[in-house]
Amino acid sequence: MVTFNLSYTVPINIPGTQPLLTQSQVWECMKRKVRNASDFVAGITKTEILSETITPDGGLVIERRVTFAPRFHPAGAEDAVETCKLYEPCRIDFVAADGSTITSVVSSGPTAKPEDLHYTYVFEWRHKHIEDYNSDEAVTQRGVDWDITQATVNITVDTMRRLVREGVV
Repeated sequence: MVTFNLSYTVPINIPGTQPLLTQSQVWECMKRKVRNASDFVAGITKTEILSETITPDGGLVIERRVTFAPRFHPAGAEDAVETCKLYEPCRIDFVAADGSTITSVVSSGPTAKPEDLHYTYVFEWRHKHIEDYNSDEAVTQRGVDWDITQATVNITVDTMRRLVREGVV
């Protein structure tokens, strides 16, 4: 099995973008993505909350099932169950049934001003059908995973900005 661990970070409030997003607005959007994934991912048609648990330290854990549009999921899955661990105010871990994890983080740069906010995704892409990291198939798949990683971060930030502009968040 081949696993690619890829991360991608973008500045949230690049010069000229409006409205400027605050960390609390980004956090609210991140929480919304857990409950309403279809707002952020066109290929997800439904999000069903299966359970919610408060951990002893006050954290929130949400188990959800997301349903995919036909032919959207790279492995052909119709749905997926994920455990979402929310670490307010900056991180969410999405843990899939196979144990792979996607981490979403909002962070401040050295100035701690809105202009210095960043958004990062860390993807653990597991490919059970690929056995050799150096194979042509692995090289191609890593490129596909990298493209999806970048697009996911960029689309998520654009969606956050739209939701704030529309007054949803």
